[in-house]
Amino acid sequence: MIGLGTKFIIKVLLNGLGLYLANSYIPGFTMEGGAKTLLISAVLLALLYTLIRPLIRLLSAPLVWITFGLFNIAINIALLWTADVLLAEISFDSIKTLFYISFIIAVANIF
Repeated sequence: MIGLGTKFIIKVLLNGLGLYLANSYIPGFTMEGGAKTLLISAVLLALLYTLIRPLIRLLSAPLVWITFGLFNIAINIALLWTADVLLAEISFDSIKTLFYISFIIAVANIF
């Protein structure tokens, strides 16, 4: 069994990988700074996904069920937007960019 600390570290690494890929390949997403900004962003996203996302999913369970899980995309977009508000180093140009990045981060968090 993997401990909670190890799971969190893996989540930080996967979020960092997702953010790195998004920064490299998705136009409209900018991350100013280097590895330090990437690490801070990955830790913040891991915290948001670990602490806030389960609560939001619980409160919005009926919407998730009615939409056959598609409302999870809106939850992921909201969490990424929250990270954008909290960190001045990252910015998104449009909702389309947020959608693509939320997809990348969701795929990274599946593992």
